[in-house]
Amino acid sequence: MNPEPSDPVERADKRREAIGEGEVKEKPDGTIEQRGHGSMDPTLVPKGKDHPEQGPYTPENDHIDPDVDPTASSDHPRSKPDSKA
Repeated sequence: MNPEPSDPVERADKRREAIGEGEVKEKPDGTIEQRGHGSMDPTLVPKGKDHPEQGPYTPENDHIDPDVDPTASSDHPRSKPDSKA
């Protein structure tokens, strides 16, 4: 029988060694890459943005729905009036 170390950090290190590489790999630039595993289709592994240089998504023509825009003019109705019963 092989006694386990009493230190929880040492036990965790031994478990980590037993697991091996794992499902994710951290690249030198800090990005995380998920490895395919089991019956997982490699095409289903999430990828980064196609064009990261474009920055975050912005709607075309800066169109914002006036129903959800907090800066919309006060004469624009926020909701439909109740129908008369």
